[in-house]
Amino acid sequence: MSYPSNYPLFHLEGAASYQHYPNSGPPPPPSLIGSSAYNVNQYHMTGQGFNQYDMGFAGFNQPYHPPWSVPGYQMAMLQQLHQQSVQSPGQFQPQAMEMPTTALLKSVDAHSLHDQMQYQMQMYQTITDMYKSGQNPSEKKPEEIMAKVEDEPKVITAESVQKNKAEEDISLKVKAEMKRVFVAELLRRQAVSGTFEMTEGTVKPFKRYEAGDPVAAWYSKNRGEDKTGQAWDPECDCEYLRDAMKGLGTNDDAIILVVSTRCNQQRQELKDIFKTIYGRDLIKDIKGELSGDYKELVMALFVAPAEYDAWCIKEAIYGLGTDEQALVEILLTRTNEQIKEIRQAYPDVVHKKKTAKASKFEKDIADDTSGDFKKLLISASMGRRYEISHDKLSQAVQEVVNPDDGAGTGMYEVNYRLLSDQAKAKNEAQQLYKAGEKRWGTDEETFNRIFSSRDYYQLRATWDEYVKLTQRDILNSVDRETSGDFRAGLRAIVMNIRSRPMFFAERLRDAMKGMGTDERTLIRIIVSRSEIDMVQIKECFLQLTKKTLWRWIKEDTSFNFKKLLQALVGKN
Repeated sequence: MSYPSNYPLFHLEGAASYQHYPNSGPPPPPSLIGSSAYNVNQYHMTGQGFNQYDMGFAGFNQPYHPPWSVPGYQMAMLQQLHQQSVQSPGQFQPQAMEMPTTALLKSVDAHSLHDQMQYQMQMYQTITDMYKSGQNPSEKKPEEIMAKVEDEPKVITAESVQKNKAEEDISLKVKAEMKRVFVAELLRRQAVSGTFEMTEGTVKPFKRYEAGDPVAAWYSKNRGEDKTGQAWDPECDCEYLRDAMKGLGTNDDAIILVVSTRCNQQRQELKDIFKTIYGRDLIKDIKGELSGDYKELVMALFVAPAEYDAWCIKEAIYGLGTDEQALVEILLTRTNEQIKEIRQAYPDVVHKKKTAKASKFEKDIADDTSGDFKKLLISASMGRRYEISHDKLSQAVQEVVNPDDGAGTGMYEVNYRLLSDQAKAKNEAQQLYKAGEKRWGTDEETFNRIFSSRDYYQLRATWDEYVKLTQRDILNSVDRETSGDFRAGLRAIVMNIRSRPMFFAERLRDAMKGMGTDERTLIRIIVSRSEIDMVQIKECFLQLTKKTLWRWIKEDTSFNFKKLLQALVGKN
């Protein structure tokens, strides 16, 4: 049985296949565009390579520049207006547009807001240009417009935005389109991370072979064909990998280069092409050449994300003992859509070559855990946590207004206060108080019910109300009122909903601090987060430890295992 890829497929050119979407040809089936909740970036590929968002990620250890970074532009005009609006004593309430205090560390909030505003300015310019050229953006899908924003980055200044605003007939249409696309993008982020914050991976699709690329150099020397400047070609990579493994010894640098600079979907393509041109199994060949933690890391990188999560859950359950930390880390941090993909993959992962008629997912979890911890995991395994609906989010997305003159800017952001029910937050904070601090013993069922079902923003509001009611942070009460694995699970939910990157930063730190290293946890987190939010995890790790993740890996691991981990996370 096969599953939809966890990362968007790329589409080969030719009469029998789809051309680059959305610019030409019929669109791919809906299931192939944004079909996976594991994909934080909507990559698009064309030909034998990518025409992705212009990420500037050209090759091994190359610097990465976000597509929304505007050269020479230090502070987005809209960020300044945001700060004025939340500080203004006039018609705007100070907290109206503020992120919840539990969302992320303030410095990370500021960085995210800066990126968000600059990104919207480019979107505004792109949509305006589409109207000017006679195109109707409202007839296009939001992901098509988002792809166009990334494929055609523009240098935006405050002056250019104001100039476009002067063309009122276009401006009104642009504003409506801006909101539509922005809401769609926020809902996509919710499926990936549960929140509307921007996230970014360190591993992205390999776009083209630049000058000095080792694969291009090898191909030129051995095949007499110059690939410099050409789009990614999986056959070139396969030939390069085959040469690295032939004969005595192994060229580990070649393997590290390819697996660390190609995204998961490209690695899946390499497995198929390798078998097509050589009649050999790439995974078996690599497995026979490597050993130890280095082999385990490479093998993990060649597994599709949902299948890898399912495998990690199976490994945590089967055999002697139970790896409760792994179960907490996966089941309590994945979104509804990701849990659904895991459930779909789990039967085949457990039964391997046998056809599974029914999933043992919940039964395996229930049989290997107990008590309140078991109930918490079963709740999470359903993948039914409430989420913000399109209508509710649309009402909360508001135009940023200049407090000096009341004029709209054409940019939008979320009024987070409108995402939560404040009366319900106060009521459920009272329920948590009565279930714990106010009574002898603890009503664990109340904690499970509220923590496992409410959407992220409702829980943030509830925990804010809890502080007002008890003068305690919710984590303090969790520590005081619960124990064991159940406490660890509740703590994971709180930390994950407040800041998922910080949660994983702490897990990475704990895996490496002190005597010895928890290599399995190190592999699991870096592999699973490398294409989702590793950039934000690194930022949090630096704040947490005062050292970069790259430096910790250097000091705590060794040899090829260290080199590959460092290549995946990138040097800050």
